[in-house]
Amino acid sequence: MSSVPSAARVFGVDATVVSATVPARDHVALELAVGAFPPSEAGHFLQLQCADPDAPGAILHDWDAFAPTDAFGTRSAYLRRPFSIADRFEDEDGRTHLVVISRNIGAGTGWLDSRKFSDTINITGPLGRPFARPAPGVPIALVGGGVGIPPLLYLARQLREAGHEDVTAIFGATGRAYFCVPLIREASADGSPSVCLALPGAAPFPSIVTTDDGTLGLRGRVTDGLRIWAEKRAREIGSAAVFACGPEPMLHAVARQTRQLGIAECQLCIERLMGCGMGTCLSCIVPVPDESAAGGRRWALSCSEGPVFPRDRLLDFADRND
Repeated sequence: MSSVPSAARVFGVDATVVSATVPARDHVALELAVGAFPPSEAGHFLQLQCADPDAPGAILHDWDAFAPTDAFGTRSAYLRRPFSIADRFEDEDGRTHLVVISRNIGAGTGWLDSRKFSDTINITGPLGRPFARPAPGVPIALVGGGVGIPPLLYLARQLREAGHEDVTAIFGATGRAYFCVPLIREASADGSPSVCLALPGAAPFPSIVTTDDGTLGLRGRVTDGLRIWAEKRAREIGSAAVFACGPEPMLHAVARQTRQLGIAECQLCIERLMGCGMGTCLSCIVPVPDESAAGGRRWALSCSEGPVFPRDRLLDFADRND
């Protein structure tokens, strides 16, 4: 696996909204353009200021996370919000374009949902540690659920650009209305992989789409799709790699299933509340093994040591039956 050091970053730069589209119900995909931006990898994230710069206390507090209204009687996101980079590319003028996908669930995401062309959003990034990519030739599954899909879209672009060919996307949602990736054609209802999704960079990878209610693709969960994928690779499953991001119950299921399948290489991009995104507020801790620490474990900051971790570094995701 290739190892990527912590990225250089920029702080509090203004990015311009180039487009704002609705890929799924309650979702918005924002394409942001910024002049100079440091190199990034899939799994890195951005901290977005999800409020107007002149909003009262816009940077100092985040009381709306704990109460329905802030001290001024209106809902406003005070701290920045973390968002995975869903895609990145450069235009002919040398500007960097960054894509984030948000689901409207609160004050900050509601503000993002109302952005339009030419609006400005203040961003900091890239932050965190990204996915470590394998050498070409390794069978790869990208497993994403709901708003955990975006970093895997960026990873699909980067894998294609690096020459990977044996890559399958396994993406799921509760139903068709909430599936945030554009369709090229209808996904197979029996879980057969097909080139049915418009992936960034025109990545030609086959996909398995699952929905809880069966309104798109295979009725079931992403683990059902992962099982189908693994069955077709029984002879090479030990050398395969799985990269996953999504709700925590989904990641627990993927961690357990990859162990049962004998897949050693599994990386999980976890979702945690991140107040600062830079290791200061200590709001995003997760337990990891550490022989030098008392009890053989310590707390790691998912914003700086993650958000991508090797599966077996996350004690919360250890198989209770092991």
